[in-house]
Amino acid sequence: MMYVYSFYKFHKLGNLSSLKEEILRYMNKYSIKGTILLSHEGINVNISQEKYLLDLSIKDMNESINLTNVFINKTKSKEIAFQKIKVKIKNEIIRFNYSINNYSKQKKHLKSISPGKWEQLLDEDIQLIDMRNSFEYSLGTFKNAIGLRLKDFTDLKDRSSDFDMLDKNKKTAIFCTGGIRCEKAGIYLNELGFNKVYQLDGGIINYLNSSEKADKWIGNCFVFDDRIFY
Repeated sequence: MMYVYSFYKFHKLGNLSSLKEEILRYMNKYSIKGTILLSHEGINVNISQEKYLLDLSIKDMNESINLTNVFINKTKSKEIAFQKIKVKIKNEIIRFNYSINNYSKQKKHLKSISPGKWEQLLDEDIQLIDMRNSFEYSLGTFKNAIGLRLKDFTDLKDRSSDFDMLDKNKKTAIFCTGGIRCEKAGIYLNELGFNKVYQLDGGIINYLNSSEKADKWIGNCFVFDDRIFY
């Protein structure tokens, strides 16, 4: 059985060219396939292979980047989900035209919560916002979630009129596929004045993999490698 491992970490990185070569060496060592994005703000990983080989590659990668306490979404796949390995250097690990320089400080008013606590939160009087694009939203979403009609994630900054219609003092819950878009979206909402923002830890993938999920998700979920979660 093959697996897909997806994770990210916002952590200031230097010597990106050398780091790229090190990580590419680790991936080739275990015949890992997928895409790894590196930038000065961190790392974003989507890779596939047999589970034990993925675990070995993560152990090696940890020699170059501290991955302690990083949450990894682990999902089964009938085959290796990608055709080749790509390690790329980018300006951002998730494009938003907004780079994170001081993650701990900028995330001050953004709280990540587990699928179990997310279930409880959805029963409260909250504002629930889907941070994915319109296609993803059309396939499936949480009950009562607000869709922002995004073509690309960068369009979020063009939705200020939508955010002005919301209560910035009310609990606001946000979600995306694996969590990374919510990291930047949540910080952006904080800057707009939303001071009670909660994000689903590990995103929809973690929620659908969790035994604590209930009946609040409707439809399917499109993931990075073109698979569909049910």
